[in-house]
Amino acid sequence: MVLAARSFQDVLDQLDYLGAVATQDKNVAAKVRTAKHQVKVARRQTASVRTGVRQEAQVISARAQQAAILRGELLTTKGQLASTRQDKSRTLVITKKQVQDEIDESQALSSASASLAAKLRARSDVPSSLSSSGSGSSAPSSAPSSSGLIWPVSAPITSPFGMRWGTLHPGLDLGAPYGSAIHAAASGTVVWCGWMSGYGNLVMIDHGGGIATAYGHQSRIAVSCNQQVSQGQVIGYVGSTGYSTGPHLHFEVRLNGTPVDPLGYLP
Repeated sequence: MVLAARSFQDVLDQLDYLGAVATQDKNVAAKVRTAKHQVKVARRQTASVRTGVRQEAQVISARAQQAAILRGELLTTKGQLASTRQDKSRTLVITKKQVQDEIDESQALSSASASLAAKLRARSDVPSSLSSSGSGSSAPSSAPSSSGLIWPVSAPITSPFGMRWGTLHPGLDLGAPYGSAIHAAASGTVVWCGWMSGYGNLVMIDHGGGIATAYGHQSRIAVSCNQQVSQGQVIGYVGSTGYSTGPHLHFEVRLNGTPVDPLGYLP
């Protein structure tokens, strides 16, 4: 620079120029360092943001999965509720039908009961040792009661004697399986052996002394009219004929034609 200078002032000017360049270089270097630092900070912030984004994405994904699970559970619950509602509706329909069937059966038996009473009253009384003894046990027994009767089948009582849906149920319903043998409750004469409205296949036995028993809804009758039968003899088989809600034996005890509670005459 000295050798190239034309004058001392030129040297000073060159030195000023070089100082300005050096200062500018320092400024540029400082800005570069600052920029690099800012880039590093920005990179760290970016990395932090990316980490936060990934975490938020995982949280969102987890919540989406939970929402999907909850949605599935809600749909399942809704389906179960709908199914339960349908089952309850179906049960209600079935129950209403069962009630109506029982009403129809009671009304049919009540209508036919008067005919049975008339037939029995038309017969002459014969001396008999049978008599009422009050209420007895509901457990079937093969030993005669003090009234001389035995249970016709060994089965639970599914419907008792008495008022049912506004009409008299004139006997006991015994829930014996279809085809079970029916036994004469006492010895006597078969005064009815055939179909009677409401009762279906019916056998009625006159035991004398105003006492008679009736056995309804039979699948098959095993005796003939006017036949003499002994106590315990098979007179037919359990069925569901006539107005019946299912296989069972409808068993009646009648005193002078009027139905009475069979539990008062059974052991």
